[in-house]
Amino acid sequence: MMTNTWILVSNAAEARLFLNEGCGKGLHLVNNWVHPDSRKHEGDFITSSAGRVQQSDAHGARPAIQWKTSPKETEMQHFAAELVKYLESGRMTGAFQHLILVAPPHFLGLIREHLDNPMDALVRATLDKDYSQEGEPELIKHLTGILCR
Repeated sequence: MMTNTWILVSNAAEARLFLNEGCGKGLHLVNNWVHPDSRKHEGDFITSSAGRVQQSDAHGARPAIQWKTSPKETEMQHFAAELVKYLESGRMTGAFQHLILVAPPHFLGLIREHLDNPMDALVRATLDKDYSQEGEPELIKHLTGILCR
């Protein structure tokens, strides 16, 4: 029986999804994404001056309103949710039996937050590294130990 493994190699601004059909079978690109809003600086999200609030003890000063979650972090969360939605559709159609997640620590955490229990059960391994710029031969070197066990 053939076992298909999907490998998501991502950072907060771009991702590639590969299929592996077994040890020594290489990687086949399934999909790729680019999310440029995750790459923006905080100041790039501001289209006009920040809102102001009146505070009685501020002697007339009006500080800018602070975001609870920065716009950049919000964009990273949206991208993580978009990726997991795609993975979920693949899980529902039986396109893969195992999942490997490769992303920098913070973004890997955002992806993991969006996984439900059935999807989380398919996660075979995680690598908290940014290999998003690596070519397929380098990725295979990094993943061989996981794919061939």
